[in-house]
Amino acid sequence: MKRSRRLQARGVIASMVIASLASFISSGCGLSVVGHRVGLPARGSASSPTPAPASGKMAEAREQAALAPKEPYWPYRMGQLYLAADSTAKAEAELLVALEHDPGYAPALSLISKLYYDTGRHEDAVRLLEAARTRAGEAGLAPPVLAGLALHYEALDRPDRSRQVLAGVPRGAEKGTVSALVYVMLRGDRPDSASGLAVEARDENPGSAANQNNFGITRLRAGDPVGARKAFMEAIRIDPKLPGPYYNLAILEKYYALDDGAGAKWYRAYRERSSSDPDSLGSVFGKPPSRELAGEENPR
Repeated sequence: MKRSRRLQARGVIASMVIASLASFISSGCGLSVVGHRVGLPARGSASSPTPAPASGKMAEAREQAALAPKEPYWPYRMGQLYLAADSTAKAEAELLVALEHDPGYAPALSLISKLYYDTGRHEDAVRLLEAARTRAGEAGLAPPVLAGLALHYEALDRPDRSRQVLAGVPRGAEKGTVSALVYVMLRGDRPDSASGLAVEARDENPGSAANQNNFGITRLRAGDPVGARKAFMEAIRIDPKLPGPYYNLAILEKYYALDDGAGAKWYRAYRERSSSDPDSLGSVFGKPPSRELAGEENPR
């Protein structure tokens, strides 16, 4: 089996592709675009009891929405507050109101894209975002929104469409989409071509565990297990709950450092965080004790 196919270019990267959308919303705040899952359960549900959004902020948003009934920002803001409280159904309803006011409103498109990603509604997201892209015509969608669309296509096992979408990002406007480009390239037919962009993504957001993880993958592919181990360890330091780096360290120790014991240790740590085993490492290291899976939680 090819070692290059074993590496897990995955992780909870909902915060990996950071969108700088100050020019689109009056408050100038940034948004996180959706990322890719590692077989994780969806966050929240419409039927789950959830805490109420901060009442003062919600009251202010409702008051402002009443004063400016056609302004998309205020229903978008209410959607933010509902989503922060894990009230996904109400968040979706408010974001759709924002998009009724302005179908091309990038902050609402980004946030509803993230909501759909977290709840596994990739087809719904593709329909909504592709309709927005058609309406935008030559003007196109904001690069972070395109990055979200590309990642939904990846989740639907359509890497061809994902690459096509990212190819539409104008040259010079890639900031905020580099992490998505790296992820798509690592999942594609020419993963080694992601090396330069992985460095750029890491330098753009060195505090992202997923960026460090993907940078480590490119170092391992380049025959630098020392650099790869350093990157994977940094990813774990930033976010100990992210499963991917543990899986990749298991691969590194087993197939590059030839240390079966260390590989098994990292694999057990990975299985404490995820039940997914895309490359069947369980057949190599053995099934971990059931107690290690009994307490598995969604690491989001």
